[in-house]
Amino acid sequence: MSSSALTGYFRCSDVLFHYHQSIKDTRDGVQLQKALHPEWLVHPRHPLASPDGGIHAYIGTFYDGQARLLFSSAQVDYLRYWMQQMELTEGLIPLPYSDAMFLSEEIPTVVSVVFQSVDALTANSKKLGRLNAYLAANPKLVERRALFERVRQLVATKTGVWCALNIAAWERDHTVLSDAGWSSISWDDAGAEVAQNGHCVVAKNQTYRKTHFEEDSAHELMSMATVKQRIQQLFVDLHTHGPVLIISTDGKGLVKYLTTQLSVPMFSVHHTLPETLSGTTDVYIVDPCELYNALVGRSDAECASRPLERVCKHLGIAYKPVRNAAVDAQTALDLVRSMASGETLDAQRERRWPTQMEPQVKFAPWEEDPMYEDQETVFPPFK
Repeated sequence: MSSSALTGYFRCSDVLFHYHQSIKDTRDGVQLQKALHPEWLVHPRHPLASPDGGIHAYIGTFYDGQARLLFSSAQVDYLRYWMQQMELTEGLIPLPYSDAMFLSEEIPTVVSVVFQSVDALTANSKKLGRLNAYLAANPKLVERRALFERVRQLVATKTGVWCALNIAAWERDHTVLSDAGWSSISWDDAGAEVAQNGHCVVAKNQTYRKTHFEEDSAHELMSMATVKQRIQQLFVDLHTHGPVLIISTDGKGLVKYLTTQLSVPMFSVHHTLPETLSGTTDVYIVDPCELYNALVGRSDAECASRPLERVCKHLGIAYKPVRNAAVDAQTALDLVRSMASGETLDAQRERRWPTQMEPQVKFAPWEEDPMYEDQETVFPPFK
């Protein structure tokens, strides 16, 4: 196979530390080794440098969840031609061995990064090594991380409608619904975001489970029959946008309410997301707790003990004291938007918790307690 037919990526470590050893011409190999000296790499005019300074590289995440620091084949090609033009080598040095290259189709996610020094690049490589080892031992986290990036990619396409839906019921009898609330976002033809929300309250069931309201909040008191009609019409309206992505911390329970209590015809409901939303009108369930667990590196089922209030605390999202189905729906939408509209998972994690170096974010007991800020006389224990 000719080198011109190959496009992809090489490991940074292969290029920086082993490439020169593969050059048969000893003089060219020495010149390549000098060109890859740490002090040269950060110069703005170096082929592997960013225009603003620092080493330009990529983080590639493979289908098995493993991540690697990479240089693109285009960068390596540029390095070869640059060395020839600068007369550092007599001719064009060969590419690294083709079996050392990852083809572009082998790497679903590639993110551009810049390191200010070789030491910073090496430190990041070691950090990725620890993460890869952790992922190998925790395959559930691989699935969650893939879901996180899939949600980010789908939100960026501005396709379909994302609707957080919550249904509240009496604790002693879950067939007695108190209220239903939703918050949704979609996009018009110009790509502008369109937000909608609603709150239906079952009037006669307030004697069983009283719904609390925020001051000046918009809600409608109605009969159970009218609530059914409203939710049924809601799904008719949602489907006009194409695919429907329902945000819920209890997707299976929500679907059960919709089909049994509210008689909403639910066809083609999926709990896994497709690679693309084009050409589909199906319904997909997105759990914000799964995204959060991916972000903090949890591979177990701890989302069950992570109520919305704690997640909001960790992500810096306001948690309103008055709770009802509408407020919970808006909170769930805010959580997904906070995570899905930001940077890649690892970039977000580093920004949110810059001092956390291990694969799983560790929170102190007082960080896990949503009420801690209100306990003015309580202080963290001395270490």
